[in-house]
Amino acid sequence: MVELKGAFRKEYKVTVVAPGVKSVKVTFPYEFIEREARKFGLTIEQFLATYQAIAQYNSFDGVFYSFEKEENKNE
Repeated sequence: MVELKGAFRKEYKVTVVAPGVKSVKVTFPYEFIEREARKFGLTIEQFLATYQAIAQYNSFDGVFYSFEKEENKNE
């Protein structure tokens, strides 16, 4: 595991969405979502209704998550 200087670390269980479905559910720390919502000047509810999580992986070890505004959502 790579230690990231100055990074917070919390452990979360990863769960299967549904039997037979090739997808899993990951929980983000509440503080992380609060910070991202503030960054965009939104409440948490507005942020969750407007943005989607983007996972980038494959060209490096691990996964990188970011958020992007969903196209055509809540217009």
